[in-house]
Amino acid sequence: MDSFLKNESDVVFALEEQTKQLAGTTVHKLFKSHIYLICDKNDPLASKNLITDEDIYGRTLMVGGGSPALLRSVQQKLISSGKIEYFNSPDHDTTLTNIASGKGICLAPGFLNDHSGQFAWIPYDCDDTFACVLCTHKADQRQSLDTFIKVLQKLYTEAVAFPF
Repeated sequence: MDSFLKNESDVVFALEEQTKQLAGTTVHKLFKSHIYLICDKNDPLASKNLITDEDIYGRTLMVGGGSPALLRSVQQKLISSGKIEYFNSPDHDTTLTNIASGKGICLAPGFLNDHSGQFAWIPYDCDDTFACVLCTHKADQRQSLDTFIKVLQKLYTEAVAFPF
């Protein structure tokens, strides 16, 4: 985002909530990302098709790590239940390392999934979504940039079950 704001890059991927105060930009809607539980592939939860709050009760949940406000709200609801243990993780990479070492599980937006197959990403039973967008500079009216954005929007519309 800093590079984009300094006009060092032409496009930035962001959550729509991050773009509310950006002057001189155009926001291009891309897709809605759901919340997923990340766990080790050998974890008993990995065999489930949908994770509920009850599935997480009695487990250790990692929170923090720059989580967007929406995710912090969902995490806080689980913590407030008093039915889970939790600890703060400073960033997503550390969280993945902690999952791999058996220290806990995590809720994360689906757009963070690298599709490496290293971890199980199971949909979490929650209607909340993250609005994922691309931002461009309003003054940048290149046809090639417009075409690029339209191609990406088309690809995401075809590939994602929940486009805008």
